[in-house]
Amino acid sequence: MAEAASIRFLKWDPIYEKERPFQIFMDLLPDAKDLRKTNISWDEEVIGVQDFRDQATDFHLDTHGFTSRRLPGFTELSDKDTIQGKYIPEIKAMLQRELGDVGTVFVFDWRIRSSRDETTTAKINFSDQTQPLLPSNYAHIDAGPMSVLQRIQNSFPNDAARILRQRIRAVNVWKPLSHPVEEWALAVCDGTTVKPDDLVETDSIRQGSISTNYYVKYDEGQKWYFLKDQKPDETLLFKHFDSEPGVEAPFALHSSIRHHHVAENARPRRSIEVRTLIFSERFEGVGGC
Repeated sequence: MAEAASIRFLKWDPIYEKERPFQIFMDLLPDAKDLRKTNISWDEEVIGVQDFRDQATDFHLDTHGFTSRRLPGFTELSDKDTIQGKYIPEIKAMLQRELGDVGTVFVFDWRIRSSRDETTTAKINFSDQTQPLLPSNYAHIDAGPMSVLQRIQNSFPNDAARILRQRIRAVNVWKPLSHPVEEWALAVCDGTTVKPDDLVETDSIRQGSISTNYYVKYDEGQKWYFLKDQKPDETLLFKHFDSEPGVEAPFALHSSIRHHHVAENARPRRSIEVRTLIFSERFEGVGGC
């Protein structure tokens, strides 16, 4: 039985026919002609979200855009050395072991999130991976095709042409820390239920870089899923991008969801996400953070 929860979706604005949607994550000069940091607005929608734990073996990256795997241990991850020295290698090994068509796993980023943390601030320092970020309650895909291309060209300037001739997937591995999720669970949307017109490419502007992601317009045909009371040994794997032609689900939307009924004594959510690029061929010397 589906539970009711809320997610924010992109509100369409005719201005997007003249200028691209954008968000700026840095301070603007006080004498700038345009002092807007974004031209995006949102509609909050109530969705039905289905617990898929009992049918988890029926959901796959290629058919739905997401799946789930168990990963014992790593309940507490509080320091950078442990994350990069122990947790990241285990994530790479799990992806090599559990997914098909995997030659190389390149980890390019990881992030800690906390729903209630005195060290969590509204101003994001993207260069500090230890700064907890708040859950994101917006339906989105983290990386557009241009961002994947830029990441490969910047990270592998000598091998980019070779890499771009093979299958490339951008896959996120997400799991809670410390205890099961009691608020702000992560939900994923079956990529086969998302219409191309639902996606709106958006520019994300930071100091020295512009990347692209997708925000999403609401459609009642979109089907959302989550792992109810997701435990620290349960990971969600979901795709942002897949270069393989003909794959049923080249991506899955995702968002933290605002539950309509949360216990007053609910513990805050802490989680970690690991962002990867997966290449179908083997590249020696490829590591990542």
